[in-house]
Amino acid sequence: MTSPSAQTCCPPTAAPAPAPAPAPAPASSCCGDEAGQDRHADARRLRATVAAGALGATVLMTVAGPAWTRLLTVLGLDLDSALGSAVQFALAESGKILALIAVIVFAVGFLGTWLTPARVQRLLAGRRRGVGHVLAAGLGAVTPFCSCSSVPLYVGLTRAGVPAGVGMTFLVASPLVNEIALALLASMLGLGIAIAYLALGFAIAIGTGTLVGAARSREAGPAPTMLPLAIAERRPSFDDRLRAGVAETRTTLRRLWPFVLLAIGLGAAVHGWVPTDVIAEIGGHWWGVPAAVLIGIPLYSATATAVPLIAPLAAAGVPIGALIAMLMAVAGLSAPELLMLRKVMDRRSLAMFVAVVALGIVGAGYLLNAVA
Repeated sequence: MTSPSAQTCCPPTAAPAPAPAPAPAPASSCCGDEAGQDRHADARRLRATVAAGALGATVLMTVAGPAWTRLLTVLGLDLDSALGSAVQFALAESGKILALIAVIVFAVGFLGTWLTPARVQRLLAGRRRGVGHVLAAGLGAVTPFCSCSSVPLYVGLTRAGVPAGVGMTFLVASPLVNEIALALLASMLGLGIAIAYLALGFAIAIGTGTLVGAARSREAGPAPTMLPLAIAERRPSFDDRLRAGVAETRTTLRRLWPFVLLAIGLGAAVHGWVPTDVIAEIGGHWWGVPAAVLIGIPLYSATATAVPLIAPLAAAGVPIGALIAMLMAVAGLSAPELLMLRKVMDRRSLAMFVAVVALGIVGAGYLLNAVA
């Protein structure tokens, strides 16, 4: 009989109990506000960093060179002497080249968030061979893959059903038609040389893919080791793309800057002291282009460090065809790349690949010597 009264009087006493429940709401919203503020602050810092970097790169590429020249003149250094010429070259080119590399690498990292390995696979799969070769060459030119990272991607493409020849075109074009090389060539040797390098690189890549792909059956695929391409992709935000560009720039500059400065130093020595007539005579022989290719193959180096070295050699009178042939051999026939290809190709296919690319590079060198 007491249960009804207990039931009627229990709600008033129990009612206050749920009251504290809403209390965490302000705390959670406060934490959410703080997290949002942190994200906004990080975004502002990121964009300020990118803007400051862009301004600094612009100053280094446009103002620093003339400023160094005026300063060295005020200090009394004879810029026509060997020492003055070498010092001026080293100081003016160091900032400009490093700034240009930073801008190009940032752009590649930023745009690379669209051209992921999985997206490259989807773009190339199912294409007709003619269209596929042209598209593969274009994608190879704009994707941020070096020769060593292009090899596992090539394996993944062929395993995903991309014809071997189309994959070969991408394999050649990706390191050979290098965006950093094109920017530095345009800056140091002129836009015409950069355009010629681009056209010849495309021709070598498409020719290699067509010839080697025709000789290899589609069933004779590479070794089973491959890059896993079937991964879930999240659409990055604009700030994510900026972060990717900044991260790529930091990583690349941290790795390259000592070698770039070393190459500029060697270039400055050539610019100031090496007798130009001797170098020009050596490079002018008929065997100069093949010799340049043989020299470039074992020189595993980034094109960012090779271009500053060949620019003063070109100014010294070395035929441009021999220098471009060496640069192409460094980029497209590096020793580490060939060692990796040995694991995914049989000897006959690898020998054909090396022969076709090497002959293409030698032909490009002779052609440039003839028209330059």
